[in-house]
Amino acid sequence: MIIKALALVLVSFIEYLSFGSICCIRRGRKWSLPVTVAVGFFAYYAVFAAVCLPIMLTYRPLSLLARIWILPCAAIPPAAVLIYKKDWMSKLSAIRDDMKEGPVFYVTVAAVTLALVILAVITYNFTLDAAYYVAQVSTNVETDMINVYDPFTGMWQDHFELRYVFATYYAYDAVVCSLTHLPALVETKTVMSAVVMIMVCLLYAYICRYFFRDKGAASVMYILMTAVNFLFISLYTSSNFLLSRTYEGKSVVGNISLVLIFVLFMMAIRDEENDKGIMLKLFITCLGTATVSSTANMVIPAQVFSLFIPLALIRKRYGMIAKVIACTAGEIVMMLVYVLYVKGYFAIYTFPR
Repeated sequence: MIIKALALVLVSFIEYLSFGSICCIRRGRKWSLPVTVAVGFFAYYAVFAAVCLPIMLTYRPLSLLARIWILPCAAIPPAAVLIYKKDWMSKLSAIRDDMKEGPVFYVTVAAVTLALVILAVITYNFTLDAAYYVAQVSTNVETDMINVYDPFTGMWQDHFELRYVFATYYAYDAVVCSLTHLPALVETKTVMSAVVMIMVCLLYAYICRYFFRDKGAASVMYILMTAVNFLFISLYTSSNFLLSRTYEGKSVVGNISLVLIFVLFMMAIRDEENDKGIMLKLFITCLGTATVSSTANMVIPAQVFSLFIPLALIRKRYGMIAKVIACTAGEIVMMLVYVLYVKGYFAIYTFPR
């Protein structure tokens, strides 16, 4: 079971890199491995949502979704290898050369990341939300349906709980469990916890190298960033979710989405000529975030507007404002749908009417 879990972590990052390469790699342009993998993460879940929702809302079984989803998962990585093999090898060669000049930064990142992954995996989580999410995955697998039965009682729900129905991030865990026969607790608490923590550490590493060319200084910054995050624990911080509820949607939004959007903002400041590519990455990040958490994604428009609207005004690129609004359209629609549901204006039933 441990070997299967480790293999799933590796396969997950191969899928993210493959999806991300399609979105991020362009001939003649520099590209970042951490950013490509992170954007690929959200592209992956956005595509999954597009496949999952029609099957779920037409009351079809989970096994059907699993059989359909295995097709793009099996097809896209080989295609990406054929198209981007030279780009990947060139990037690996550049990283290898950089390591030869001084491995201290890479050793620091690897050691701290490994420690954080182990900590996230062994942490005992007993919150009500954690129990609900794991039970939801397990219930979907056992009933071979998607979000139709209540995870706590096992009873058939009259209508889909909208807080979770569009957050297909958890339906994906059920698909993985259905295909691999891993227990839901292992997939969520072990595999996805490790995936999320590694993704966060990759983005932190990018930020450190963005500010410091010197590897020693970047290593110190990386240690301080993770130390502050480790100590900054309260009910209201993203750090709390990252270290104790790593696999949950709120943790993904607070620690991957928000950090990645900040990274894209830093890229936009440095590269004034590549607004189009950065806006595409931002759009994919926002779209994928909407499929991870229906509630936490409400912070995304606030962050995007506060960063990119002033940038557009400062540079007098007013066309960027329309692009920023388009990037956050998914979150805005999701907020409206969720508020209308909470207020009782509509419901999506789990059977034809």
